[in-house]
Amino acid sequence: MKPQLKIKWIRGHDTIDYTKPNVYFALGTRGSGKSSLLEDIGEQYLRNGSGVFDLFGSRDGEGLAWLRSPWAKDKNILLLRGENVDVQSSFPVKLADQASLADFDKYDIVISTSPFYINVDQEFSYAAKLTDLLYKRLHYTRLVYLLAREAANFYYSRLKVSDNQIYAKSMMAYLIREARHMGIALGLDSIRFYAIDIDIRHLTDYLLLKSQGVQGLSRDLKWLYSYVQAGLIRQMKQNQFLVLSRNGAIGYGISDFPAWHKIEKEDILNEVGCKVSYGEMIEMGQNKGTFRTVGDLEHCNFIRLYIEENLSMEKIRVKVDRSAKTIHDHIMLHNNAVARTGFCSACKRGNGKYFNQRAERILLTA
Repeated sequence: MKPQLKIKWIRGHDTIDYTKPNVYFALGTRGSGKSSLLEDIGEQYLRNGSGVFDLFGSRDGEGLAWLRSPWAKDKNILLLRGENVDVQSSFPVKLADQASLADFDKYDIVISTSPFYINVDQEFSYAAKLTDLLYKRLHYTRLVYLLAREAANFYYSRLKVSDNQIYAKSMMAYLIREARHMGIALGLDSIRFYAIDIDIRHLTDYLLLKSQGVQGLSRDLKWLYSYVQAGLIRQMKQNQFLVLSRNGAIGYGISDFPAWHKIEKEDILNEVGCKVSYGEMIEMGQNKGTFRTVGDLEHCNFIRLYIEENLSMEKIRVKVDRSAKTIHDHIMLHNNAVARTGFCSACKRGNGKYFNQRAERILLTA
């Protein structure tokens, strides 16, 4: 087995156990090697029989580098995508909405990467749904190392499903606090120490400090200058780091830069043989305070209920908690669109099976 990260302890001592659901927080400037360090930790978890869930990364798809790693030869890998995004790959691809807890047992590496979503909003919305899925992990057969390269993105993703900032922060802290009970180890990174809430920082088992640049350490960490030279903290090499353990131990660390890690300007999609094409962005319903707009997916559900279940508008009204007039208006919009252009654009965006079929049967019985 490849040696673990090499650490020389200069105050106290600790042993990182990669069979435990630890929380790792890497802090450093851009280009300091935070992502590669978290990937190296992910490799240690894979070697110990755990899975890896690469949830967040840069827009250029750095998480896809796993597909050219040595692990891709003998590990099962699953790619997750958003609605209206077509991904062609030699690896299995699944709509993120259809991901299940069983996938984290079946697959060794699960990747949700930004290029597989139409835009950042869609990516964050799905990320929130995927983390909600993990809340349901009441028992497990092995650990999952969840890699989120920008810790603040956890917070942003929670805001996609909640307009309440306090609630969004509390749910993010809840996931991290309860992670060990769900069998989840976490690898987070950030450029700024204060980019995430103090309640979350205090849940970290290992704080990994990369090069801090000209800004140096934040005020809460300046005491480390008593143990480490400021020059080293300003300009560490990419394979160097400092580690501060929950028990107060401090160490100098060396990590192996993964040879398969994505480098800047590299076309990773082409390198790993993935082809991506994008359809129209799904229009989501919005809460306007006094009323809610109807999104594409809800519109598709109206049409499906009319055609498949043959319910009256009154029964549909009760089922979906919408007015009969709203349902009637959308049925008419659907039928007019099919008559005029041959398809309903809302149904097509929402991947509705009746996008080119009139809802005549329902209208005749309504």
